[in-house]
Amino acid sequence: MRNRRSLIRLLLGVSALASLISSQFSYAIVITASQDATELANTLLVPGSGITINSAILSGGFSSESGDEGNCEDEIGCGPGENGNVNLDNPIAPLNQAGLFTNASGVYNLPAAGGIVFSTGNVTSYQDGPNTSNSFGLDNGSSASQEQNDQLSPLTGQLQHFDPVQLDISFTVDEDSASTITFFGAFGSEEFPEFVDSGFVDGFGLFVNGQNVAGALPTGASPGDELAPININHPDFLPLPGTELNGVLAPNGNPLLRFDVPVQEGVNTFRLLLADASDGGYDSTIFLASFGELGESPFTPILPDPSNPTNEDGAFVFTLPDVQQDETIWFDPDVASGYTYTSSLAIATVTAPPFDAVPDPDGYILEFMFNNMLQQFALNSGETFDFVLNGFNGVTTFSIQGINLDLALDPDNPQAFVTGVSFAESGALSFTQDPITVFVPDVNDIPEPASILIISLGLGGLALRRRKI
Repeated sequence: MRNRRSLIRLLLGVSALASLISSQFSYAIVITASQDATELANTLLVPGSGITINSAILSGGFSSESGDEGNCEDEIGCGPGENGNVNLDNPIAPLNQAGLFTNASGVYNLPAAGGIVFSTGNVTSYQDGPNTSNSFGLDNGSSASQEQNDQLSPLTGQLQHFDPVQLDISFTVDEDSASTITFFGAFGSEEFPEFVDSGFVDGFGLFVNGQNVAGALPTGASPGDELAPININHPDFLPLPGTELNGVLAPNGNPLLRFDVPVQEGVNTFRLLLADASDGGYDSTIFLASFGELGESPFTPILPDPSNPTNEDGAFVFTLPDVQQDETIWFDPDVASGYTYTSSLAIATVTAPPFDAVPDPDGYILEFMFNNMLQQFALNSGETFDFVLNGFNGVTTFSIQGINLDLALDPDNPQAFVTGVSFAESGALSFTQDPITVFVPDVNDIPEPASILIISLGLGGLALRRRKI
């Protein structure tokens, strides 16, 4: 065994005295280990949405004939013993390697409702909390089968894998149902950064009808370019806080990965497979969640449809059914130099965009009227202003101004700016935003913003109206 030394994006939230956190990488993942394959499958695929689950099997690896992984200190791709043989008659269950998670405050921007989690160690080690060790790992003593190695090797570049955890799901897609299923995920590892570009390239595959569809477009690549495999050698690994994981895959600074999975009418198969490469030392972990509610995250916002109307003043109009207290909903309007927001509910807080989302070092100006007097406050990136705690009760209109024009945010780019708002009461919500615009020459030459990649989703059943002016 080797020696390890080693909007604008708009948040509409409802909260009596809510104080939105200033960091988008807050701590709140709670994990429950589960060996119930059906429970895992039902959590991931959401039965009743045009999908019928036929079967689900959770499996791990196998014991090695020699019972020894061998010395992997210098040999890339070494396996158990000298010849890497495994005993297929002696499977090893993936005890505590699979589970369910919830994510109340948005660690890694994963949906609050959560999903399933796999680890090559113990999943409960990767709940919320600080990173206490740069060498966290649990060797479960299992080796991958040849079939598992054959599927993982193109993703990791290694011949032998250990501590595998695998979920196989057979499901039927109803006629006229979706042809694509969307999953969100986050992948992290204790191998980072010490063993990047080594033989210990842990990896993950999501095989749909036999083909791997899991990959992440590297920062700077263009849509349509080849996706890089989900492994620790991906160039966009970052040391993000939130769990025990040393590093998390975060293209463009966003740890939320999106997998759009093509499916066919009738029977389909999923295989989710995670494993350590070359030894069973340091852990790697994958979180996966189904699409979930629209607007649940700043990275899964509700987008205004350009064909829908505005009000008579040209402001975007968002009309929602009854909004529940403590519910958080994300919307995504177009971009300008500022916006004026008007709400049918009293506003509790507003949060400026985090610097990771909009690299504006100068911050912004918050303006609103109170008792017939203009109030102005500076907001730094990611800073929250609490109207209630500062004695400004009943405010229903405010504006955020001062977006740095040097950023050249494209008004037609729906991915450029994020702003957070929560409310001091529950009820049906009508919310408008009126753009504050400036003329920018050569509009067609405005570059893309230097911001993180925001995932744009459809509108679903929520009513957003916009009329051309």
